[in-house]
Amino acid sequence: MPAALGYAAATIAALGRTPDLRALSLVGVQVITALRLCALAERDGIDPAPELARRFRSLEAAFALVDLARTIARCWPEPVMVNRSCCLALSPDEVTVAGMLRHATCANRAAFEHDLAGFVRADRHDALWNASVQAAALLGG
Repeated sequence: MPAALGYAAATIAALGRTPDLRALSLVGVQVITALRLCALAERDGIDPAPELARRFRSLEAAFALVDLARTIARCWPEPVMVNRSCCLALSPDEVTVAGMLRHATCANRAAFEHDLAGFVRADRHDALWNASVQAAALLGG
């Protein structure tokens, strides 16, 4: 099989696999869980910060997570899709956010921007980077 066909087949196979929440780092799991909680709170018209502060035992971390969720909502080109809180599968948006946090934790701005290129406008990368770094730092990443 030519190399190009092998690459295409591998890409198609990867698209068919659903990423799993359990494969993420602790910070990744915490952020995805927080985003899901923020979505529920928004649906119910309540402030997610008190529940996040209780879960993470830190007001500062709670506010950083709420800020990250709001920044993502403001910068994303479409409404952000998160899965139900009980779901182990990650939505495509959650996969992108997990990658953002992974790169922010490692201080890899180039990889962060590479992952967002063509999806989120470049003039919005700074806000996403800053919110991601802040959240990762306060969660111990």
